[in-house]
Amino acid sequence: MVAKAAHGSVSGRFSRPEEVADLVLLLASDRTGNVTGADVTVDGGLVPTW
Repeated sequence: MVAKAAHGSVSGRFSRPEEVADLVLLLASDRTGNVTGADVTVDGGLVPTW
């Protein structure tokens, strides 16, 4: 059941914890100092967004 759910995503796998950590580090860095609000979904395309 888990493998089937992961296979159903665009990337074909679940996100790894280090991928979420990389996003947290990016958002906490000076490179995103002008970002004032955003929703970021780290799910490999499992949940469709429009």
